Amino acid sequence: MKKQTCVVSVICSCALIIILSSCQFDLNVPNLNEPDRERVLSNPRDLEALVSGAYLYYWFGTHYYAPSLSLSVMADEHSSSWNCTADAPTLSNEPRQAWNNSAQYRKEYVTRYPWWYLYRAISMCTDGCTAVNDGHQILGVDGSDQTIRALAYMRFVMGICHAWLGCFFDQGFILDETVDLEVADPVLVPYGDLVDHGVGQLEKCIAICDTAVFRLPDTWINGCDLNQDELKALAHSYIARFRVFEARSRSEREEVDWASVRVHAEQGITEDFFVQGDGNQWWSGLHFLGQAEGWYRSDYKGIGPADTSGNYQIWLDTPVQERQPFFIYTPDLRLCSGVYYEDWEYYCEREGTDFSYRYIIPFRPDRGTYHFSYYYADRYIEHLYTGGASPMPDFLRAEIDLILAEYYLRQGDGDQAAYYINKTRTIRGGLEPVSSADGIGSVSDPRSIFGSLWATLKYEKGIELFGCWPGGAFFDRRGWESLVKNTIIHFPVPGRELEVLMMDNYTFGGGGPGSAPKRMPSRDGWF
Repeated sequence: MKKQTCVVSVICSCALIIILSSCQFDLNVPNLNEPDRERVLSNPRDLEALVSGAYLYYWFGTHYYAPSLSLSVMADEHSSSWNCTADAPTLSNEPRQAWNNSAQYRKEYVTRYPWWYLYRAISMCTDGCTAVNDGHQILGVDGSDQTIRALAYMRFVMGICHAWLGCFFDQGFILDETVDLEVADPVLVPYGDLVDHGVGQLEKCIAICDTAVFRLPDTWINGCDLNQDELKALAHSYIARFRVFEARSRSEREEVDWASVRVHAEQGITEDFFVQGDGNQWWSGLHFLGQAEGWYRSDYKGIGPADTSGNYQIWLDTPVQERQPFFIYTPDLRLCSGVYYEDWEYYCEREGTDFSYRYIIPFRPDRGTYHFSYYYADRYIEHLYTGGASPMPDFLRAEIDLILAEYYLRQGDGDQAAYYINKTRTIRGGLEPVSSADGIGSVSDPRSIFGSLWATLKYEKGIELFGCWPGGAFFDRRGWESLVKNTIIHFPVPGRELEVLMMDNYTFGGGGPGSAPKRMPSRDGWF
């Protein structure tokens, strides 16, 4: 048996071991009633049952506590010093450390989950596409031929999985129905090739949607009975997102084909895309513990640019290990503003729509008071209150608008950029509009509630999309080169997989290869 076959079998079998050995809410995700492969490939109805579960594996591999909250603390979006499921202290402590890629590391699931579950989703779709190529139909529960519908869905899932892997890992495998696992040696390809392949699969999904009429059952992507036009718009949106997010540096982000990004963004979603949680298989760690003020707070680097009192700048100018929490004063209606003292308690003068205030901070001081914050995100707190049974955002229309704003800034068109920035800035934030008179500025401008259009674009994206999608803040700040110095810019192939492949272990971050530059090279003293 070739090594690649071994890798895929390890992906599938180990994922199953995890599921069967767990009785916890947070690992009770994949469908344990999945029919075996041989029977599936000979039964058209079972074949649909197999492939229809692929998106759930994508969801779990990206939306569990790790890697979703892991990426958030690395971006200094969320903050936590609890040694919990996302490995928050290791990934967000300053100075930044290299990733421990040992197969024995107790938090190695930060990389194992996305690797195993996304490749599991890809494997399911590969089996489905192979069966279709071999002449099999895929039948719906009513016995009707639903092969075209299933193909569009499978291309979509394979696309987002390959592209997400390319954004997260430095390299990986390209797997689809054209790869014969019985004869092909494993070939690791760089992240750009993974994203390219993912985009290609999404384009195949779009092509199918252009010529077919169908509606996905609302159990495939829970609560979303997307028709062909809605799935096509979602595929366009993901292409725009991944093309922007794959960049590892400012120069790579500049080299993105922004004209193509604009074309896809303009054909993208017109309404927010939410997946319905059920508190059992469908739920999101990012929107569950990410809203729990006792576990995660909003990092001051994430929300501090809203401050107009000068407190944030004082905090930045303070040596990292001496930083203490402070009160934010801001006109942005999404955040709490001000403070008053009454009956031995501190209260916010004005509550925010997306963030709340809590004076008592549960984190341990010996792990760094720079992790402390009085504020926490609660825009999606219903997900916590319902035990994971509420709608979960995966793509907001605001992201499309702000991608377009960045496109226009790169074209030097301040008027159009301001138009897209102002959509949420003025309505949800209640802020005065920006305009070309503010100046375009530069991508190196720090995030700020007021200032150049670059500064306010980065501010708006950070506040409006806070905690929306796993990796959003991290991938943006990586491409803008605004991560803390020596932060890991992407993860290596998991140590367990390297052992299977009989390859040398390697890692990134902490000042070695794959480490982020300083946040703002012109302001080295900030962090």
